[in-house]
Amino acid sequence: MSAVATPAREGKSPASDLKPISEQRLPGGELKQEFRAVCRMCHGGCGTIVEMVDGVITKVTGDPDNPINFGALCSKAGVASIENVYHPDRLDYPLMRTGERGEGTWTRISWDEALDTIAKKLNAVKAEHGAEAVAFARGTGINNTHIISRLANLFGTPNVTAIAYFCYGPRVAVSKVTANGTHKMWDTTPVPDFFSNPKCIVQWGSQKRTSNDHGLIGHGPMKQAFENNPMNIVVDPRKPKAAGHADIWLPLRPGTDAAMALGWMNVIINEGLYDKEFVEKYCHGFEELKARVAEYPLERVAEITWCDAEMIAKAARAYATMRPACLVWGNGTDQLGNNTFQATRALMMLMGLSGNLDVPGGNVFYPAPKLNYGELWDKLLPEQAAKRLGGDKFKALNMTPYAYAHPPSVYRAMKFGEPYKVRAYVVTGNNVVTCFPNTKLITEALKGLDLLVVHDTYMTPTAELADIVLPAASNLERDEPRLHLLTKGPKSLYLDTSSQKLVSLGERRSDWEWIIALGQKLGFKEYFPSMEEFVEDALRPSGAKWEQLRQMDHGMEIPVEYRKYEKVGFGTPTGKFELYSTMMKEWGYDPLPEHVEPPESPVSTPERWKEYPLILNTGAKQPMYWHSQYRQVKSLRSLNTEPLCEMHTDTAKSLGITQGDYAWVDTVRGRLRMKVTTNTQVHPKVVTIPHGWWLPERPGPDHGVFEVCSNVVVDDDPANCDVVLGSSPLKGLLCKVYVADAAKKPAPKPAASAA
Repeated sequence: MSAVATPAREGKSPASDLKPISEQRLPGGELKQEFRAVCRMCHGGCGTIVEMVDGVITKVTGDPDNPINFGALCSKAGVASIENVYHPDRLDYPLMRTGERGEGTWTRISWDEALDTIAKKLNAVKAEHGAEAVAFARGTGINNTHIISRLANLFGTPNVTAIAYFCYGPRVAVSKVTANGTHKMWDTTPVPDFFSNPKCIVQWGSQKRTSNDHGLIGHGPMKQAFENNPMNIVVDPRKPKAAGHADIWLPLRPGTDAAMALGWMNVIINEGLYDKEFVEKYCHGFEELKARVAEYPLERVAEITWCDAEMIAKAARAYATMRPACLVWGNGTDQLGNNTFQATRALMMLMGLSGNLDVPGGNVFYPAPKLNYGELWDKLLPEQAAKRLGGDKFKALNMTPYAYAHPPSVYRAMKFGEPYKVRAYVVTGNNVVTCFPNTKLITEALKGLDLLVVHDTYMTPTAELADIVLPAASNLERDEPRLHLLTKGPKSLYLDTSSQKLVSLGERRSDWEWIIALGQKLGFKEYFPSMEEFVEDALRPSGAKWEQLRQMDHGMEIPVEYRKYEKVGFGTPTGKFELYSTMMKEWGYDPLPEHVEPPESPVSTPERWKEYPLILNTGAKQPMYWHSQYRQVKSLRSLNTEPLCEMHTDTAKSLGITQGDYAWVDTVRGRLRMKVTTNTQVHPKVVTIPHGWWLPERPGPDHGVFEVCSNVVVDDDPANCDVVLGSSPLKGLLCKVYVADAAKKPAPKPAASAA
């Protein structure tokens, strides 16, 4: 990887207390050092070697000795990670708004002034309107999940928003209800064990080779697993190149995943292909499930899903008999709206029913290390917890340790004041405007707040509307133990660092540094001691010391144990793997999965289908970006300059659209103009677009978000969200597509004024 220009900037290199793996003086007298560091340009966990010359990062390459990525890196690492650290548009100092919201006029202030102002305003809102009138937000949970919950619980508000309600969270909640429950030593959800030679891999609504979640890096381990030629089954209306050659492709109608899974179970049970010993010894509710799947014969499932009945049966038989088999699940079922939870739970039930749960090469619960996560749920009084927005309707939102509010309900409370008004919002690492449904409503809601604080790396469309903007540290600028989504490798979990703090520029602070400082200002110093004390306290149960962990090449290795249920059972109320969920029954939901038509579909809204005869899926992954991040990083933006609308070649042709044309993607909620790319690897009735887009080069405050952001056309109505967890319908929306004029050349970006 070649070096990139690094403009002079006020700052220093804190790497002197880290042990370099090599060090030498160059002919000109410069000190060249190399350090090992964990890459966090996404959830990641890839090992890198970082070269520094006189305290400036000059090169980032893959670490060939790392047991996870073996030196391989994606496009976000390397040059892009250096560009991101030294980018001229990075926020370096706290800013306070001096004009109207969105006007772009700011004055630089000190961290002390910022913290004093924020704490004073938050306490004033709490005193006058109650702690619940303050909400906190986090983004992808890149190590800030627990510490933000800690502050919110101490402050007394149950309202923390996160994208988890439609990203990863459904899988966590489903796992808790069905299997791990109260088991604190099991990780949150079972992940595919690519490291143990699976004979069959089912990619169900997941693009693991272009995205990482669960702490599982996709591009390397999955590629290695395919080198052993397993059966590859793809269940997805779109078959991206990253999915590889598919032995079976089931391009199901969006929103029908539960029906497909129930059809598989029908085949597996009726043909006696299930793991009889596992079912008899460790499952609860098999007879009830057997009765339910009888309602889903292949003919009915084929009609619902738009897939061939015999191909459905062939896929089910392969998964159940070619053991071990792993099921790669992801956002595809996280974002179905009203039936998200049940569809996702049906996938987990397939893992257990087929004998592929917690076995080598199947889906495995990695260990959860002994750590003091420190959310302090006992500090949130029951009467305050009862005020969690959305918690009364979406019961799974209240499950700790990841209890959070329902984001669409929070934004409606901000705007409309029902059931009470949210007046202050403290946002850490979340571009709220681009990441949640109904961009217009969210923008209006943020503008009406008494206080909006945003801690981020760049001036995003969300930060543009803030009262106070705080500069965040990013990859290679942070230094604390990783507590969330720990890296998973060959038969081991790795407790490692969030990154390595190799440079310190301007006055950027990590999420932990900023939340600890705010907690102290709010009067909770007892619970927010110094950074060093906080870190040691978090690690204490594991027996690790922070300085030891920092110096380890790849972190602390914790071995995987398979078939843990044979020793301790499951953590559910029955102690068994619950096919029939006792928790769901107690909450008043159907204890068994069922197909429920999306609220907007060819079946449920046939008249709308006549006008909008295509189905829109949002959220197609782009490997050079991470949700809404990195559109301003030149090396990454050059790989994908604008969002693309993907559709079948024949469908586009019938509409008079060819490759590279611009088209309107139109729904009842709004429309977007995008360049079209065509192929034959998507269902002819399905259109897909990426998420997270905004245009940093466009003028603020919105930076072109209403032209390119998928959430402009996504439904946020709580009535159409998942009934259990509240997940929004980002998939299965009705749309029409028609020719548009080419995009106009963007206006020059004006310089923001600062006093």
